[in-house]
Amino acid sequence: MTTLFGIRHHGPGCARSLLAALEALSPDVVVLEMPQDAEAMLIHAADADMKPPVALLMHEVERPERASFYPFAAFSPEWQAVRWALAKGVPVRCFDLPAAHAFALRQTAEPMAPRPDAFEWFARADGYSDGERWWNDRVEERSNDQDFFAAILEAVTALRSELAEPESRESLLREAWMRKTLRAVEKEGFTTIAVVCGAWHTPALSMKVKSSDDAALLKGLPKEKVAATWIPWTFERLTFASGYGAGITSPGWYDHLWSCRGDAMTTWLTRAARLFRKEGQDASSASVIEAVRLSNALAGLRGRPQPGLNESLEAIQSVFCQGDPLPLQFLNSKLLIGERMGELPEGLPKMPLQQDIESTQRRLRLKPAASVTPVDLDLREEGGRARSVFLHRLTALAVTWGHKERARTRGTFKERWVLQWKPELAVSIIDASAFGNTVETAAARRLVTLATTAPGLGGITEKLDLSLLGELPEATAALLLQLEAAAATSVDLTDLLASVPTLARIARYGDVRATDVESVTDLIRAFASRVNAGLLVAASGIDDMAAEHLSKAVSDHASAMILIDDRELAAEFHAVLGRMAEASSVHPKVQGRAVRLLRDAGALGDDLTARHLGFALSPGMPARAGADWLEGFLQGGGSLLVHDRLLLGLVDDWLKSLSPDGFQLVLPLLRRTFGGFSVPERTRIAANVASGTQAVATRQPMNLDLPRALPAVAAVARLLGLPEPS
Repeated sequence: MTTLFGIRHHGPGCARSLLAALEALSPDVVVLEMPQDAEAMLIHAADADMKPPVALLMHEVERPERASFYPFAAFSPEWQAVRWALAKGVPVRCFDLPAAHAFALRQTAEPMAPRPDAFEWFARADGYSDGERWWNDRVEERSNDQDFFAAILEAVTALRSELAEPESRESLLREAWMRKTLRAVEKEGFTTIAVVCGAWHTPALSMKVKSSDDAALLKGLPKEKVAATWIPWTFERLTFASGYGAGITSPGWYDHLWSCRGDAMTTWLTRAARLFRKEGQDASSASVIEAVRLSNALAGLRGRPQPGLNESLEAIQSVFCQGDPLPLQFLNSKLLIGERMGELPEGLPKMPLQQDIESTQRRLRLKPAASVTPVDLDLREEGGRARSVFLHRLTALAVTWGHKERARTRGTFKERWVLQWKPELAVSIIDASAFGNTVETAAARRLVTLATTAPGLGGITEKLDLSLLGELPEATAALLLQLEAAAATSVDLTDLLASVPTLARIARYGDVRATDVESVTDLIRAFASRVNAGLLVAASGIDDMAAEHLSKAVSDHASAMILIDDRELAAEFHAVLGRMAEASSVHPKVQGRAVRLLRDAGALGDDLTARHLGFALSPGMPARAGADWLEGFLQGGGSLLVHDRLLLGLVDDWLKSLSPDGFQLVLPLLRRTFGGFSVPERTRIAANVASGTQAVATRQPMNLDLPRALPAVAAVARLLGLPEPS
């Protein structure tokens, strides 16, 4: 006798009813809707240390990025069926299409439009607004374990017959394989067979189809080599919002229904009140009682047998939040979704790289968690530095467990990482295993391999930076050689400009990690010399878009020159900027930027700066060219105009001299320029203009008491590592 149990893949009411039905039936075999080649892995579900949510990961051996996940929560009917069968000593058979065939078929399959939820039809017939709510009422949120599977089979059979919708080729193949496997199970001599599968497939298993027809349909299926493993899963990845096709709205609510054997609504609202109190919101015991009464009243008004998730949320919003929906966000991650992450027992077969990652996590006390976890690292401490090295190596492997909120900043030994472990990282680990069996060797090989196809010098430089941060000396040596070879053949000056800032940061902060940066410094000198030689030509005769990119690149290069503190290179660079500021062939935006950089570096006095500004904004110059020059000059902030009324007066006079047509021409550029200033800067500039720029255009000499100022100057010089003034 074969009994079909049509289930939804994740649901507490469905799981309870299934367990009760299995106890009553006492089958001698359980047949499960899972890929047949995953059957051997189900034995691990009996381990007491296997704590859901977990998932079976099936992937192609040659292309690990092609993978499928089969998640299980404690309230998943399939999980409870497997645990029940293993506890009773009942064999479990998987009868879905093997993943080896499914992966091969998906490479050539034509995408089909998503099929609407079948239970929407039942919901409408029963007076409900949507199928999700109908299924919750009738199945998941019931207070009893009544067997409803015969009714589901009858209803779905009638629905599929009436709709007569075309099925995809993969669905037809899956159902043919299920019937084929079910016949094989019957031939093994089992007399009481329990079949647990998605409700939609049950009619296809009960209909009479010739075995020869199924065999003809399944003949000659393509095949790929696949492997399977268990991985931890999270409640977040069980939701619709995560993109999971069989997802649910609130894993936290379903888990509460599964684990709570008493008054589920009262305990649910009590948990909500505790979370509100942790967030500083008022949520008293009296409010809990009021919310329980309101949820029950809402269920009664709607003709529902008992309050569900929607009633609880409406009661929470009315009672705890005084009608404001915004505080409900406090409950989203911790209550409605839940931050639970599954755990796997020791001894499961794992790839060497995964074992190395997990052992390093334990050694460094970096526990994977589904929640977002900030971690502050002090690179002066051995533990902080080791954690930073490990996280950078994972980044090099594209195992993006964490990302830095702040990159290296001047004068700090701190790093701040934000960590969140996601199930899909298991696929990244499998993919990275092709490069080595340990984190160190795999990260080094991957960086060197990818650098060979990296676009331009910037791609190689980026990987060199990561190799130094991850303390991968072999990769660093190989990448330096690749960078030198690429630079020798590169004729693109923008590549050199993009590489120098990263190399300068490496050289400037490498001593924090005790890394050898002498070779990097040599590269910087070579790159900077080539930049100085070709920058004037590169800035001449270019269009607006190229000028925008070059202006930003020149600014970054100037910052890099400050970092490396090489006076000879800086002097050469300033000389080039001086020639660019004078050359009429250079784009006005780049000219303006060159003047500003020279002034900020102290290589150009205020008088000469004012002369350049006055010339660029003189009435004889085109208004558009003047606006471009001003945009380059003021790029990065308007503090200069706040404190220098002489320059502000020149800008003000230029604007007054423009004709109406000229002003209309440059207005968009001026809006973009001044729109980049902060609000306080714009406010101060407007106030200075209103008070009159000409009245204070001439600078007043500063009267300094040098003997009194000398101790302060000497202290600052000591802090900066400069010679003390005498």
